[in-house]
Amino acid sequence: MTRKPFALLVVGCVVALALAGCSGGGAAAAETSAPAAPVIDVAVVRAIVTTVQSSLEISGTLAARTRVGVKAKVPGRIARVLVDIGDRVSAGQVIATLERGELDAQVDAVIAAVNVAKAGVESAEATLANAVVEHERARNLFESGALPRQRLDAAQTANRAASAQRDLAKASLAQAEASVRRAREVQRDATLHAPVSGFIVERNYDAGAIPGDLPIVVVADLRQLKLEAGVSEMEAGRLTAGLPAQIAVQAKPGQTYRGQLAAIAPEVDARNRHFRIDVLVANPDSSLLAGMYATARLVLASADNTIAVPRDAVTTRNGKRVVLRIDGDKVTVAPVVEGLHDGRMVQIVSGLAAGDQVVADARRQLPGDARVNAVVQ
Repeated sequence: MTRKPFALLVVGCVVALALAGCSGGGAAAAETSAPAAPVIDVAVVRAIVTTVQSSLEISGTLAARTRVGVKAKVPGRIARVLVDIGDRVSAGQVIATLERGELDAQVDAVIAAVNVAKAGVESAEATLANAVVEHERARNLFESGALPRQRLDAAQTANRAASAQRDLAKASLAQAEASVRRAREVQRDATLHAPVSGFIVERNYDAGAIPGDLPIVVVADLRQLKLEAGVSEMEAGRLTAGLPAQIAVQAKPGQTYRGQLAAIAPEVDARNRHFRIDVLVANPDSSLLAGMYATARLVLASADNTIAVPRDAVTTRNGKRVVLRIDGDKVTVAPVVEGLHDGRMVQIVSGLAAGDQVVADARRQLPGDARVNAVVQ
C-alpha cells in the first residue's frame, strides 16, 4: 500500500515537468517567430540655407519700343527710295524723295508774287511821300490865305489815301512772303527723313509709285525692345513699375537678358480681363530681333539666407502643411510654416533646421512602425 502512492507521485511529477517543458518551448518558439518591422529605402533631401525668390513668369513677343511709319505729307509720285529693309539709318537721314517739279514751280510763282508786292510797296511809299509834301504845302498856303479851304481838304484826303495804299501794299507783301514760306515748307516735305535712328523694317513702295495708306517705310529703334504681355487681376495687384526681370529668348537658348517692368495698364482689357504690361530689355548690340518669342521672370519678393526644401517635400495632412522628417530610422510628421516659393524650392519659416533630412516626396505613404534607410538625393 505504501509503494502505490509513491509511484503515483513520481508519475505526476514527470507529467508536470513534461507539460512545463512543452509550454516553455512553445513560448520560445512563438517569441522567435514574431516578424520584425520592415526596413524601407526612402529618398530624402536636406533642408538647406539658400535664397528663395517669389516670381511671376510671363511670355510674349518682343517688339521695338519705338516704331515709326514714314508717310509723305504732300501728294505726289515717289522719285527715289534710298533705303531698303535691314538698312541702319540715323535720325534726319534722307530716306526717300517725291517728284517736286510742280512744287518748285509753285515756289517760283510765290517768289515772283513777293517781288511784285515789294514793287507795290515802293510805289505806295513814293506816292505817300508826295502826298505828304503836297499836304504840307497846301496847309502853308491856306494859313497865308493864298489857298481856299477846299484845296487843303483835298490834299489831306490824298495824304490819307496814300497812307492807306502804303499799308495795303505792305500787307500784300507780308501775305506773299507767308506764301513763300508755306511753298518752301511743302517743297521740303517732298524730301522724307528718318524720324528716329534705327533699322528699316518695312518698305512698301518703290520709285514711280504714288503712296497710298501704307507708310513708304517703317523705322524701328531696336536698341531697346519691349515684351508685351497680359496678366490677371491678382497678378497685376502684385506688380509695381521698376521690378527687375530676367528675359529668356527661345531663339537663344542658354542666354538671359536683364530687363525691367516699365508700365502696367491702368485699365483692364474687357475682352480677356487681363492688364497689359510692358517689360523693357536693353539690346545695345542688336542681337535680339523684334518678333522673337521670349519669357520674362519678374522677381516679386526675395528671402536671403533662409531655410528651404524642394516643393515636393511639403504636403498637406489634416489641414496642416507638414514634412516627413527623418529621426534616426523613423519617420516623424513635422508641421511647418511656409514662406516664399519659386516653383522649385519652398521657404520654411519654422519647423525645420538647416541640415534636417526629410522625405523627398511627402505624398508617399509609409507604415506607422516602418524603419527607414535614408537615401540622400
